[in-house]
Amino acid sequence: MSKLSPETVENFAALQEQIWQNVTTCVASATEQEFTFSFEPPEAVPPETARALSGEPALSMQFAFASAPENVQLISIPRDAFAAMASFFKGTEIGEPDETLIPDLRDFLEAIVQGICLACGLVRNEPMVASGLSIRYQPVVLPDNFGRNDDLAKVEILFTAKDATAPFSWFLDNRTVLQFVGADSDLESQIPGQAGGQGLDALPAAASSSEEVGGLSLLMDIPLEIRVELGRVKMLVKDVVDLGTGSIVEIDKAAGEPVDVMVNGRLVARGEVVVIEDNFGVRITEILTATERIARLGDAA
Repeated sequence: MSKLSPETVENFAALQEQIWQNVTTCVASATEQEFTFSFEPPEAVPPETARALSGEPALSMQFAFASAPENVQLISIPRDAFAAMASFFKGTEIGEPDETLIPDLRDFLEAIVQGICLACGLVRNEPMVASGLSIRYQPVVLPDNFGRNDDLAKVEILFTAKDATAPFSWFLDNRTVLQFVGADSDLESQIPGQAGGQGLDALPAAASSSEEVGGLSLLMDIPLEIRVELGRVKMLVKDVVDLGTGSIVEIDKAAGEPVDVMVNGRLVARGEVVVIEDNFGVRITEILTATERIARLGDAA
């Protein structure tokens, strides 16, 4: 069993502004809606606090970072908060929520998880992706790893949009909090079930090797669409109708400016056009930093 130190909780609290800014950016990009997330400082609570949620139905999201799939996180959205969120996104009053409303909120919910992963990745300076995402509306079932901790970290969040407000809770085990604060060296003494300084070598292979189960290795067989964009322009329908052979369309790029390299609709790099034998190509001259990419998540793709 393991406990969260006051220093670790304090360091985690200092990251909350950054975490929820990233979440807000991701959700705004996914939903094109205006809202805010506010939060209370994290606190260390006994597992019984999370266990008390088990009797009531709630919208329950469980996921882990792919580099530590056994350390599941829980976001619990109570029934009334779920109804308020569904009412906001559907534009109609929802009285009694049920499982059929989840598809209407899926982009919103997945973007919350994406923002959390991005925030942790910025702290660790490495890609962080989610695995095992589960979204259910049912009496909460706690992850197995919660029972292996003397306490958990709990963050209370308030979602606000127009007239809708929806409070919900985010629970993390000790190892996940240490990942957030970048205190990996502390894992040897705080990993549940470890004693006598056995350290990371005593972990299962799946948990100790990020090269095998975490990071970019999970994405190696997923196709990505790469597009090179010379520029953009907005035109009225009547102007488009008037286009014909020989018409010239002026775009928003000056001659000689670098072209944009887009991956799955997101700007990741810039470059210059080159000719290779009879084909056009792009020589990369600039790659956007993670901070710049996050700042542009709200831009239209």
